[in-house]
Formats: sequence, structure tokens, C-alpha cells
Amino acid sequence: MLYLRQRWVLACIVWAALAQGTAAAAPAPATRQITDAAGRHVTIPEKVMRVADPWHANNAMVLMLGGAGKLVATSVQAQSQPWLRRLYPPIKTLPAAFNASGDVNLETLIGARPDVILMAYDGSLPKWFAAIDSAYQIPVVLMPNSSLDGLKTTALLTGEVLGSNELGVAREFVRYFDANIQRVVTVTEKLAANARPKVLHTSSAGILTADGRQTVIDDWINIAGGVNAATVVGNGRPVTMEQVAAWNPDVIIVGSAPNPQNRQAILDDPRWREINAVKNGKVFVNPSGAYLWDRHSAEAALQVLWAAKLLHPAQFADLDVGKETKSFYARFFHYQLSDAEVASILNSTPP
Repeated sequence: MLYLRQRWVLACIVWAALAQGTAAAAPAPATRQITDAAGRHVTIPEKVMRVADPWHANNAMVLMLGGAGKLVATSVQAQSQPWLRRLYPPIKTLPAAFNASGDVNLETLIGARPDVILMAYDGSLPKWFAAIDSAYQIPVVLMPNSSLDGLKTTALLTGEVLGSNELGVAREFVRYFDANIQRVVTVTEKLAANARPKVLHTSSAGILTADGRQTVIDDWINIAGGVNAATVVGNGRPVTMEQVAAWNPDVIIVGSAPNPQNRQAILDDPRWREINAVKNGKVFVNPSGAYLWDRHSAEAALQVLWAAKLLHPAQFADLDVGKETKSFYARFFHYQLSDAEVASILNSTPP
């Protein structure tokens, strides 16, 4: 009996040792490296399954690429986008770890257990970067956000992070985007300088803020055959009425919600009445869908078509923006828009 008991104890010791050795020899989770917009070599899991995305516009990009099921934390602003909520209802219940200013609730973020954080990069790091990088060691992939070329890079980087299927969609999107740009510039590059209207694009929730040079907005205005009336540099720059009068735009495009109300505010304000765009009835609302078309958005691929048709309707008489919108949503968001829904998007109203 004693012999059997000794044999049993020995077997247990051997089993425990083998189990410990097996655990010690278990391979570390597979990883890969990605080079982000800051030139950093970021190590991420081989298979990314959980993504936090504080960049409002990029949540719609993740959805378009087919990776929305991997979102585990989002921003308050992305969560409040009416069309994003229509296209992807689960966004409403995701933890909103980031507020509209980009500040982070660390407890919410850590609780979401993301494999990767996707973040816009304009040359400066977010305030919370050091804590996340050093204390919590969650990889952050930084992506460009100041040009249409950068938007294509963002699509490809986002796809590369999410996986091979999403990267394939990203490449398809870039081909589609490039084809739309080519379709427009084939016409607009032949325009004389005096045939290019001066376009003022207002931004934020106010009517005396403008989107200037070296921005996504500046890029699509030029592609569409216009000239950015605002000579300031950057997005959302406060301007005076005197500056607007000196620029005297031929066309005003009102961007950022609430677009229709901001358009009406311009029309109702006597200070704007002598501006050419107002006198000639050329004040327009910028479309808004899963995100704002005019920004660093997947729908910028539609924005270049819409803006070209708006600025040069005769030259683009065969371009049906509503039809293109339906096709884009079916192809990339897998959503069949009704005519009423297309009108809602083009008029920047909630669904």
C-alpha cells in the first residue's frame, strides 16, 4: 500500500513538472510590426481582434472596411453620428472612452482591453499617449489626417491593422477613390483660372470659422475645380467678417453639423448679404453620412464628385451624385439606400 502511495505521489510530481515545463515552453502570442504615420515601428498582435478608435471619422472607415465587429471602444462624437448609428447600431452601446475633445477615460479604455488603438496624427501626439504607451503598453498606430493622399494612407493602415480581409477592401476603396478623382480632374484641369470659383468652406458649429489651406478641404476644392477663398492655414480657423468680405467668395459651402441651421444663419445675417455667394444664391449645405463628407472621411470619395457637380454643373451634366451615393453605400457599407435616405444624406439631415 505504501509502495502504491509513493508511486502515486511521484507520478503527481512528474505530471506537475511536465505541465510546468509545457507552460513555460508555450510560445508567446504571435506579433507583427507596422510602420505608422509618425515613422514608428509598432508591434501589434498577429491577429487583431479588439480595437479602440478615438478618431471620430475613422470609426466609419473601420465599418466600411468590414472590421466594425472588432471595435471595443469609441468616441462620444462617433457614437452620436446619426447615420453611423443607422448603419451600425452596436456603436450606440460601445464604451465611449474618448470625449469630443479627444481626452480619454483611462478606466473605460483599459476595461475595454483593446489590442490596438487607432489615432489621427498631425505631427503632435495626443495628451494621453505617454500614459498608454508606457504604463499600459497598448500599441497606438498613428495615421495621417491632413490631406486626401493621407486619407488613402489611413485606409490602408487601418486595413493593415485589422487584417487581410479588411486590407483587401481598403485597396479596393483606394482604387475607387483614385478613379473618382481622375474622373473629375480630367475635366477640371482644363479650366481657365477665371473659370474656377472662389469657395469658402465654413466649419465647426459657428459661421465665422473657415477651413483654409493645407487641409483635406483645400484638396477637394482644388480637385473639383475651385479655389479656396480662405487664405488661412488649417481647419476651423476663426475669421472676421472683414476677412470674409475681402475674400468675397463666389460659393459658400457650410460644413459640420448642424449644417442646415448654420446655412440659414448665414442667410439671415445682414453682414453676409453683400457677399457674392449670398447675393447669387450660392450657399450650400455639405452632405453628411456615416461621417462628414468634407472631412477625413471614407465618403470623401463621394465628396469630390459632389463638389465637382456643384461647382461645374454643365461640365458634369452626366454625373448623378444620388446614384453614385447609392452605389457606394451598397458596395462598401452593404446598405441599400432609399431615395429618401439619399436626400437626407445630401441635405445633411438625420435619417
